[in-house]
Parts: sequence; structure tokens; C-alpha cells
Amino acid sequence: MKVFIVSVMTICVLTACTSTELKQHNQTQKMLNAECRVNPDIQRNAIPQTPNNISLPAFGQGIIGWETGEEGAKQRLNTIQQQDVQKIQAQGVTLDMVQEWQAFYENEVQRNSCNPTAPYRAALMKKIAMLWSTTSQ
Repeated sequence: MKVFIVSVMTICVLTACTSTELKQHNQTQKMLNAECRVNPDIQRNAIPQTPNNISLPAFGQGIIGWETGEEGAKQRLNTIQQQDVQKIQAQGVTLDMVQEWQAFYENEVQRNSCNPTAPYRAALMKKIAMLWSTTSQ
């Protein structure tokens, strides 16, 4: 059962899920919270770079705007627009950084079922990367 759920979430994150799919994942995650585990067979990726080596809260909350927790990441995923990506670019974030953070959180989805923010942050970084290609710098 757990392998199936993790596989579904991987597909979901990699294909930019709809809010309904993410809501279903959230409900499933709540049921599994008592059973959540870190997969010892998957190594945690190194923390990606931030512009000018700023702190992680300054990057995530200040630049990307994902606030804290699952709801904050979900809200930002649902509201980010192209003009927000322009502001992110102006603060020194590169497309490589965005893609590294996306990969980091996609790995966390697989590695740590106890991290409810990872699917939303992975999807958010994927959406930023998609908007990036249509944003003039």
C-alpha cells in the first residue's frame, strides 16, 4: 500500500498535479501520519544553493514566498504567477537553483513520507520553472 501511494505521489509531483489530486494526497497523508517513515534506502540530497548564500527561511519565505508548513506551500502553489517569477529572478535566483530545489523536494517526497510540505514545494518549484521559460529576464 505504501509503495503504491509513494508511486502515485511521484507521478503526481512530476506531472504537476491538479489541486484535487494534491487534496487526495493530503487526505492519504493524514491517514498515514501514524505510519510515516523515512526510507533508509534513499539518501537525502544536499541542500541546494540560495542566492548569495542567504538563509533558507529568507529564501523560501522571503523570495519564493511559500510561507511555513503545508498550507503555506499549497497557497503559494495555487497563487504564483508570471510576475512573481520576474520578482524571483530579480532577487538573484537562477533557473538552475529552481530546478535543484525541485529535485531536492521530489527526492524528499520519495525519502520521507513524514514531510507534508515536500509535494507542494516540489510542485511549486516545477511551476516556477515552467513559468520561467515564458518570462523575459
